Amino acid sequence: MRNVVRSELIRVWRPAFLYGGVGVMAVAAALVSVFIYTSAHDVGPTSGPTGGPANGIPTVGQIAEPGGFLTALGTVSGLVGLVLLVVWAIAVAGDYSSGLVRLLVQAEPRRVKLLAGKFLALVAYTLVATAATTLVVVLVSHPLARLEGISVQAWKTDFFPHLLGGYFNFVVAALVWGLIGAMLAVLTRSSALAIGIGIGYLLVVESLIGIIAPHASPYLPAGALSALVMGGTARIAWATAFGLVILYGVVAASVALLAFRRRDILS
Repeated sequence: MRNVVRSELIRVWRPAFLYGGVGVMAVAAALVSVFIYTSAHDVGPTSGPTGGPANGIPTVGQIAEPGGFLTALGTVSGLVGLVLLVVWAIAVAGDYSSGLVRLLVQAEPRRVKLLAGKFLALVAYTLVATAATTLVVVLVSHPLARLEGISVQAWKTDFFPHLLGGYFNFVVAALVWGLIGAMLAVLTRSSALAIGIGIGYLLVVESLIGIIAPHASPYLPAGALSALVMGGTARIAWATAFGLVILYGVVAASVALLAFRRRDILS
């Protein structure tokens, strides 16, 4: 397993993955943070179900609460998830398009071990990417809050528990985004098709379902992943969101491993 993971790590840590993946996430985290802090008001134009503004922009009071320095993380998590879905899909499906998968299977006939090693390498990549994104959110939060006149005194209350809890939720959600991308890549054997299906479903199909059946949308993958990063919402509790996200992750990983093990390698 060590050799498999090492081989995959060499490929995952290419500049294209580092700058195109981690770099995009870090820049997005900074830009979203600027938008969140500069758009915050004392009272939202209309109240949403959680007491905040209905347009989804946090109020000054919400940002000033303990753990408010991670407010932007919930907003940027969707974009980060999509980037990781793309990265995982490209990493898995790229072997089919290049024909490398045949050589890999010959070198390591145990296919489950081979794909599991790729997953572990991508997990390491995801941990670094989410850590960098979280670090950017935390580092820019204090100067942006000061610039906008938002009190940060409450942030000192249980700073590290909030930080670790927020990062844990973020990592779990990010990993499941990646597993969904990997599953689609194994099933379609095409990075373009996997990315198209993944983004199309999560952004279009779930939005349509939210219009037709709004009570069901929080329990769908994108809704549950977003709720987990936000620590739960008025519509779905953290425990429920966490359970659903774990379920989606297990299903995605199981389907990917089973399909990779049983299907013939034709590419």
